[in-house]
Amino acid sequence: MPVSMVALPDISRILVIRYGRLGDLVLLIPALRALRRQYPAAHISALVDQRYAPVPEMCSAVDRVIASDRIGMRDSPWWSGALGALRSAEELRKARYDLVVDFHGFRETNLLAWYSRAPWRIGLERNEPSYLPFCFNLDPVPEDQNLHVADRFDSLVETLGLSPGARDIRLEVPAESRTKAERLLREKGMDGCPCLIGMNLGASAADKMWPADRFAALADQMAGRFDLGVLFLCGPGEEDLLRQAQSSLKTARYALAGQLGLKDLAAVISQCHLLVSNDSGPMHFGPALGVPTLGLFSLSDPLHYRPLGDESRIIRKIPVGEIEVEEVIEQVSEMLALS
Repeated sequence: MPVSMVALPDISRILVIRYGRLGDLVLLIPALRALRRQYPAAHISALVDQRYAPVPEMCSAVDRVIASDRIGMRDSPWWSGALGALRSAEELRKARYDLVVDFHGFRETNLLAWYSRAPWRIGLERNEPSYLPFCFNLDPVPEDQNLHVADRFDSLVETLGLSPGARDIRLEVPAESRTKAERLLREKGMDGCPCLIGMNLGASAADKMWPADRFAALADQMAGRFDLGVLFLCGPGEEDLLRQAQSSLKTARYALAGQLGLKDLAAVISQCHLLVSNDSGPMHFGPALGVPTLGLFSLSDPLHYRPLGDESRIIRKIPVGEIEVEEVIEQVSEMLALS
C-alpha cells in the first residue's frame, strides 16, 4: 500500500523523469529548483528525451542529465529497442537512487521508477488508465486538468513536503552560447538596436501558427512607431516561414535566425527586449530568461500553457488567424512602455 508522505530522511540521490516536450521541460524548472532548495546537498539527475536535454542542462538545480534516445529505440527493430530500454533500466538501478519522482506518468516511466528499487517513489497519476500503483510507495498525485502544467508539477513536490515558494523559473544560458548569440546579432547588424523584438513564427501544428505575413505586418507597423529591430525565429524544418515573412516585409529592420540549437536559441532570445510567439515550446524560453512574452493562442487553453512570469500576456482567438495585427500592436506597445 502507498504511504502518506510527510518528510523523507536521508535523501542523497534523486532521479526525476520527464521525457518531453520542450515547453513542459521549461515549465518543470520551478519544481526542480524546489527540490534543490529542500535537498541542497543531494545529487539530482534528470532523465529526459535527448532532443530536449539542453533544457535541464541550463538549470543549476540539476547535477546530471540522462539523455534517452526514445525515437531511436522506437524506430529500431523491436529486439534492439527492448535491449536498449533494459540497459537504461539497469543503469538507473545501479545508480541506487533514494527518491524517484515520475513527472511524466506513462507506464514506461512508472516501470522505470519501480525497477530502480529506490526506497521512495512517487508519480503523477494521469487522467487515463496508465498509472501502475504497484510501482510507487508514496501516495499518487492526481493530474488536475484545471491547473497550469507548472502547477501540476508543483503539486508533486508539494506532496513531498516542499513549497515552490516564489516560483523560480530561471534558465541559465552557457557563456559559450551567449557569445555565439552576440556574434550572430553583430553579424546581422542587430547589436546596436535600442530595442530588439523576437518573433517566433513556428509551432507544433499549422492551426497554432499566426500567419507569417501577419508577423511581417506587425514588424513593419511597429518599426513605424518605435526605433527597434526585429529578429524572426523558427525551428528546424520551419525555414519556409522565415521566407514567407521576409517576402512580406517592407520597412522593418530585421534579421532571420533559423537552425539554432536549443541553448543558442535561448541565448538569442535572452538578448531580446520582448518576445512575441505562437503557442510553442520556445515561447516558454522568454519568461525563463527574463524576457516579457506575448503568447498567441488558438486551440490550446492558456489556462494550461500560458507563459509564466508577471510581465507575460496572451491573446487567444479561434482560429488563430482571427487575431488582428492591431490587437498585437496594442499589447506590444503597452509591454514596451512598462518595460
